[in-house]
Amino acid sequence: MAEIDSFSDMTNFEIEAMNLLLNSKASKTALTLSEFIEFARLQGASDKSIKQELLADLEEGGRLFGEFRTSIRATSNGIINRFRDVGQFTQNIDIVNFRWVAVLVNTCPDCIDRHGQTKTMEQWEADGLPRAGFTVCKENCRCVLINASSSFLAPIKRSGRG
Repeated sequence: MAEIDSFSDMTNFEIEAMNLLLNSKASKTALTLSEFIEFARLQGASDKSIKQELLADLEEGGRLFGEFRTSIRATSNGIINRFRDVGQFTQNIDIVNFRWVAVLVNTCPDCIDRHGQTKTMEQWEADGLPRAGFTVCKENCRCVLINASSSFLAPIKRSGRG
């Protein structure tokens, strides 16, 4: 992560990241729509029937628009949470070490491995902050970094299924 000196710089960084992610999601959907329309035309569908199918998909949250809506929701939630994180980190500049805390519900393997680890903010920035795309769950991550000096977490012990 580039060196960030202020809340304003971090906010600008997050806005750029949001712009990139949303453009990526929109571009993917545009390609999918183009493919759908081209395929329907190759099968002899009229523009009117294609329009009706697309409107139905939009209203019902079907395969095309439902996937887009889901990806935008995950991206937006991740970005909102990262803005919250930025505010928290800039308010807590006196904290030296931060501990990774996994939510432990549908947690990805990367976050399970990071659960309980303690590092400086600079180390977390280098290794990847929650929702920054460095874990399997990417912007869907629900993990948080908390003040390591005021917390203790026991290691996760998974019971075997019998």
